Amino acid sequence: MKLREQAEEIFAWGLKQRDDAVVFAWENHSKATARVAEKIAEKCGMDADRAYAVGLLHDIGRYKGPNTGMNHIIDGYDILMEKGLPEIARICLTHSFNPREKVNDITLADAEKDKILKDYMSKVEFDDYDKLIQLADYMAGAHGVTTIERRFCSVLWRHGLKNPAEDLKTLYKLKEYFSEKAGIDVYELFHNEIEKTPFKGIPGKISIEAKELEKNDEEI
Repeated sequence: MKLREQAEEIFAWGLKQRDDAVVFAWENHSKATARVAEKIAEKCGMDADRAYAVGLLHDIGRYKGPNTGMNHIIDGYDILMEKGLPEIARICLTHSFNPREKVNDITLADAEKDKILKDYMSKVEFDDYDKLIQLADYMAGAHGVTTIERRFCSVLWRHGLKNPAEDLKTLYKLKEYFSEKAGIDVYELFHNEIEKTPFKGIPGKISIEAKELEKNDEEI
């Protein structure tokens, strides 16, 4: 079975494990991440099928349900290692940590898993697929392909970040890196899809649409 087909089969299995009201947020985000990764990979001369597969499965640990928090990265790693896909499994871990030092900002409830994660991240070397999914993850929301700015604002609003200015700089560096490799601003690859408005409301006076957006994005 080809990697792309295998990834789609695993993702379909993951969706069947969920029956909650916000499963579509995870599904849509994952599919958008896969689409972004595939198209950028094509322009950069990378393996587009591999990029699609890792994009689709980067959050597969969310098969256990909503509100799993950062445990989803370990759960995803474990299930993909069981299925014999170590190169995709690693991206379940690495996609959340750009820069890698961000791993020190979290502490998993399971002390043993937390140690495994910290040890792993202290040794792993990011390749272009790790970096690509870090970028694609921030160009994909529950409502489709978007800009780094909009997604970043959503994450910052919902979860908070310890060093938002530095985090945003690293994301822009990733965008510049892949834009240079692709020979085109990567936003231009999705100019018909990208949502340009950060929010349809502001903190303190949030519109109904923004509240719905926040609720739907809560697990991604």
